Amino acid sequence: MKPLLLYNLFPALFKDVNEWIKNIDRIKYMGFNAIYINPFHYPGLSGSLYAVKDYYKYNDLFFTKEKPAEEQLKHFIDECRKNDIDAFMDLVINHTSIDSVIINEHKEWYMYDDNGEIINPGTWEDGKWITWGDLAAFDLENSKDKYNLWEYLLDMARFFLKMGFKGFRCDAAYQVNVDFWKYFISKLKKEFPDLILLAETLGCTPVQIQSVTSCGFNYIFNSSKWWNYIDSWCLEQYEITRFLSPSISFPETHDTKRLMDEINGNVDILLQRIYFEAIFSKGFMITSGLEFGFRKRISAVTTRHTDWESTGMDFSEKIKNILMIKNVLLPLREESCIKILDQSNWINVFCFVKEWENTRVLICLNKNCKFPQNVYLDNLEDVLQAVNIRDYSPEDKISSNIKELNIMMKPCEIKIFASENIYNKQ
Repeated sequence: MKPLLLYNLFPALFKDVNEWIKNIDRIKYMGFNAIYINPFHYPGLSGSLYAVKDYYKYNDLFFTKEKPAEEQLKHFIDECRKNDIDAFMDLVINHTSIDSVIINEHKEWYMYDDNGEIINPGTWEDGKWITWGDLAAFDLENSKDKYNLWEYLLDMARFFLKMGFKGFRCDAAYQVNVDFWKYFISKLKKEFPDLILLAETLGCTPVQIQSVTSCGFNYIFNSSKWWNYIDSWCLEQYEITRFLSPSISFPETHDTKRLMDEINGNVDILLQRIYFEAIFSKGFMITSGLEFGFRKRISAVTTRHTDWESTGMDFSEKIKNILMIKNVLLPLREESCIKILDQSNWINVFCFVKEWENTRVLICLNKNCKFPQNVYLDNLEDVLQAVNIRDYSPEDKISSNIKELNIMMKPCEIKIFASENIYNKQ
């Protein structure tokens, strides 16, 4: 299975579906092979994209009045396919909007508290439970009519797969009943063998991830975005989960702060994070605007196309370059074993080897974003167990074959070394 290189096209940042289509060429040029769209369904009173009122109606913000919205959506999917790009959509099935059209017809499909009030789902955030009052939680586990609920959701998924979507990013997958997922996924994969399912698993424990991946998901999302290159948790999690499922790394999402805002506009840190996330795991994702250094946080409720920023920056070529490097070096295309490499300047430079099928790639990362740092490795042929070592770094490549490494790395710089013999190995 080829690596999933996913561009999250946040629909509200674009004027309408015609603008989505106009950006397909640009997205393909950067090297992405899939586009994921956040919910485009008709929303409830809150206006949140994730508060779906009607799965079979469409958000007026995204579609023109020239043609039926469904026809316009199909046209977008067709244009993706013509460009060898798979289209993915958000699958929101653990809840609906509190004013959903389903509630009056199927009250028994929802969860209720002791007072007979519909339960609002929520999540833990910074140690506090946040309740989403605009949402109503489905009772996928204990509803007296759960199999009709399950079949309703199956039919909805079938509808969009028949329209042409390749698969789903499954919102809050870890909050959904495992028995439902097993039933849902097994049924769909029999009908759509090429279906790809991405499980939102951020903040999950390894036990929760194991439970989710056992249901048949093709990818999970890892938490490397928050790693400081020092603490052990990220590599420990990766070593556990890589045997369970391929994962997707990302520098930011529609749920996080913009990376450029987090790092106060430091371009060196931005590029370091993009490069690292692109090669850390099998999958990679960016969100609309990262390639231009957007700083305004996305909102599922209030973001509009007028929030598109004129930054004067464009990192598209940088992204294209790192994805080309990823595609030609096998260990960067897989959920490879990661081994930390000891060297004298370990406190400032993080060196590690990614290994897959007896092929190795060495990555050196200057953790210091203020000062250059030296890295010395006396025998790269021993490190990589190969000859003809070349520099595949995204910036400032060493032009000759390399046996000994003794260089001064720029602040935030990432260097990538591998034998030319594994170049583009399939």
